[in-house]
Amino acid sequence: MRGSLRFYSRRLSRNLGVGQLVAAMAAFIIAGFILTAYQFVSLRQALRDDVEVQAAIAADNIAASLMFDDRVAAREMLRSFSHANYLTSVLAYDREGKLFAAHHTDTTPPSEMLPVELDQPGSQDVSVLRNIRYRGEVLGTVVLVANTTVIRTRLLRYSMLFGVASLVAVAVGWLVLRRTNARMARAERELDYLAYTDPVTSLPNRRSSYVALERALDSNAKFGQKFAVLIIDLDNFKTVNDTAGHGAGDQLLRKVGSALSTAVRPSDLVGRIGGDEFAVISAPVRDRDQAFAIASAVIAAFRQPFLLGGAEVFVTVSVGVSMFPEDATALSELLSSADIALYHAKLSGKNRFSGFVPEMTLAAQRRVRIERDLRKAMERNELEVFYQPQFDCRSETIVGFEALARWPHAEQGYIAPSDFIPVAEECGLIGELGLWVLRRACADTAAWSKATGKALGLAVNVSARQLRERAFVDQVGQILRDTGLPAAQLELELTESFLMGDVEAALAFMRALREMGVKLSIDDFGTGYSSLSYLQSFPIDRLKIDRSFVQLLPEDGFTMTSAIISLAHGFDLSVVAEGVEAPSQLSWLQGAGCDYVQGYLMARPMPASAVRDLLLAQTASRQVPEPA
Repeated sequence: MRGSLRFYSRRLSRNLGVGQLVAAMAAFIIAGFILTAYQFVSLRQALRDDVEVQAAIAADNIAASLMFDDRVAAREMLRSFSHANYLTSVLAYDREGKLFAAHHTDTTPPSEMLPVELDQPGSQDVSVLRNIRYRGEVLGTVVLVANTTVIRTRLLRYSMLFGVASLVAVAVGWLVLRRTNARMARAERELDYLAYTDPVTSLPNRRSSYVALERALDSNAKFGQKFAVLIIDLDNFKTVNDTAGHGAGDQLLRKVGSALSTAVRPSDLVGRIGGDEFAVISAPVRDRDQAFAIASAVIAAFRQPFLLGGAEVFVTVSVGVSMFPEDATALSELLSSADIALYHAKLSGKNRFSGFVPEMTLAAQRRVRIERDLRKAMERNELEVFYQPQFDCRSETIVGFEALARWPHAEQGYIAPSDFIPVAEECGLIGELGLWVLRRACADTAAWSKATGKALGLAVNVSARQLRERAFVDQVGQILRDTGLPAAQLELELTESFLMGDVEAALAFMRALREMGVKLSIDDFGTGYSSLSYLQSFPIDRLKIDRSFVQLLPEDGFTMTSAIISLAHGFDLSVVAEGVEAPSQLSWLQGAGCDYVQGYLMARPMPASAVRDLLLAQTASRQVPEPA
């Protein structure tokens, strides 16, 4: 279709060029006829005017000869007009109309009697009659006849000159038109390239990919064949752009496009349809298993690092797969199904593929509803902050709290943080939500500390997206000043992935917080990179043992948990074990030297009002010890 349009466009352009030349030539011919006719009329009229003057001269000079009947003198006088070579006859007739004298160069003898009609039908000559008068008396008539050969000669020269000029003009016009058409052809090729090709990767762009998908729909539906649509998204591509620059990002995109083209079959189409999003149209495929095999090959193509600016960069991709006609039969539905499958692959941990299943649509619809309702809940201030107490492991007394966001939905009840926190991350609400939780928790903790007289600790989990915001450190300082909470009582929980993503930026960020007096901890330690290097390099105060290790105690998992506790104490760090739900777990942790614990065994998360009542009751009974 695209090729046919381009062919007809060029053919039309050529036809228009030839038509313009033909029209120009026709215009020159018509103009030549008009101008030649005008020139002929002008020259003939000029000749007649000249002959009229000659006739007047002849009539004045021959009057005396007629009066004295001197024919010799008359002929001599008429012969003086021989210098006017265009005059073929100069005749003088007396008053009776008889020929008196003549100067004649034409082969035809002159008429002996004055002609009744001077201009004969079909004659090209110019004839002028003039009466010969003397003092008002008519003595005779002089007749001058001029040949128009000189006019025709001039017209011929004029026509030839005009024709040559016209041919030169047409030739110049043809050359200009040819160059113009060549430029138009180049411009068409450039526009065609820009319209259908991605300028960064030289792959088909979104428009071209969708056109190819429409063709695949038509042809495969006609022949009853199956095909697959793969939507491929780079994992954490923004990190490459932010750390290495957009030039390196474009270079990476080109390498990714080349890797994808190599990974799929030669008959498959690879296109770039978004910033870091690619599409593969695999047509035809036998079944879903073959489509999954292509998706596996795509993921395998990224196991080796890419070389960017002399450094190795590892890239992973997530892939969503939809099938025609099982999953959808329309272009928009196929793309939507593949996008939903891609989203599922991202949620499942990235660096994997996921095939579309109908249940995913329900999950995607639920996610849209959650995002919509979450925005409304934040606008209406309907979210709450719950607090899970943290206990000294040996004395089992409260030393602080971890702040947790909770969402009491008007229709669905409390929505789990695991459902709405990822949605807030994706739609960009996590920054606003995180700052709201931080401000509310700091205000509550400051009030409790004042009421109890104890410096209670506050742990707040911070999203990696918040940490990348340059203004975050200043925002934390402003919140501490507004709420009156001392910086030493605030502990921000960081993720290992943030620390290892950009070491220099993470160091600068953490040092700025430590200079402020804020404490830092590593959340879910042992489930991520668990690199010993950052324990030495980063200004960390505490490690939090992930609940997945604690839940195995005391029958299993003790080796890893003991190693974490020993490692933390070796670096002069305190340890918090989360997810303690059984007395045997608490007993083991106490024996292993763990510093602090939290979990359902000790206390469940509770609203601020319940925390206040608990603290006031403990203060009244003198059960709240000094924090470690």
